[in-house]
Amino acid sequence: MKSLMLKAAKAAGKVILENYGKIDKLKFKAPRSIVTKADILSEQTIVKTIRKKFPEHNFLTEESDFIDKKSKFTWIIDPIDGTTNFVSGIPNFAVSIALAKNNSVVMGVVYNPCTDEIYLAEKGKGSYLNNKRLKVSTKKKFKECVLGFSLPSDIGISRKSLSILSRNYGTFRALRNSGSAALNLCYIADKRFDLYFTLNLNSWDVAAAKLVVEEAGGKITNTHNKKWAIEDRNIVGSNRIIHNKFIRLLKLI
Repeated sequence: MKSLMLKAAKAAGKVILENYGKIDKLKFKAPRSIVTKADILSEQTIVKTIRKKFPEHNFLTEESDFIDKKSKFTWIIDPIDGTTNFVSGIPNFAVSIALAKNNSVVMGVVYNPCTDEIYLAEKGKGSYLNNKRLKVSTKKKFKECVLGFSLPSDIGISRKSLSILSRNYGTFRALRNSGSAALNLCYIADKRFDLYFTLNLNSWDVAAAKLVVEEAGGKITNTHNKKWAIEDRNIVGSNRIIHNKFIRLLKLI
C-alpha cells in the first residue's frame, strides 16, 4: 500500500504542477474557500490510481461526497492542501493522502510537488522526509519554540485563533503559518516548527500529517488534550515534553 500511496501522490503532484500558474478565474465553493480545476484533477487522479487496486475501499475526499463501501479501510484525501497558495503562485501546498483502518490512521503521505519533499509515515515504522528518518525537537522552553498555526475560512473562528495568538505573542520565539495545514503539522516532525494548533479544520487537512508527527515521536491531541480522532475539528501538536504545558498556556481547556 505504501508504494501505491506514493504513486498516487506523485501522479497528483504532476497534474498540479501542469496547472500551476494557469488560474484565470476564481471559483468559490463556500465563502473564502476556493476550488480549482487542479483540485478536481488531482483528486480524480488519486482516487483512480488507488481504486484500480482497492475498489472495495472507502474514500473520504475534500471535493466529493464520502464513498462508503462498508470497508474497514478508508482513504482520506486532500488533493491540494493550500489552494490559496497554489492560486497565488506561492510554492507551498501539498497533496495529502492518509489510510485509516477502522478509523485509525495507519499510513500517510504529504507531498509538496514544488520542492519535491515527501513526508511519509507508517504506523509503528517511523516518519521520513525523502527517506531521512525524522525526530521531533526536544525543546522545553516556549521562548525557544516556533509556533505554527493555520486559520480556517470561518471568520469567527479565525478571529478566536488570532486572539489566542495575540494573547501569547511574546511567549514564543516566532509564529509561522505556511498556508498549508498539512505542511505546518509536518514541520513539527522535521523540527522546522516545534508547536502547532488550529481550530475547525477537516480530517483530510491533517490526517496524514498527524501520523507523520506521531511517528517522529511527537504528540497529537484535540484541544481537550484527548487523543485526536478523525471526527475532531481542532488539533494540537508538539513534542511530548511540552504538550500539556502548551495546551494549558493557550487556555484551550
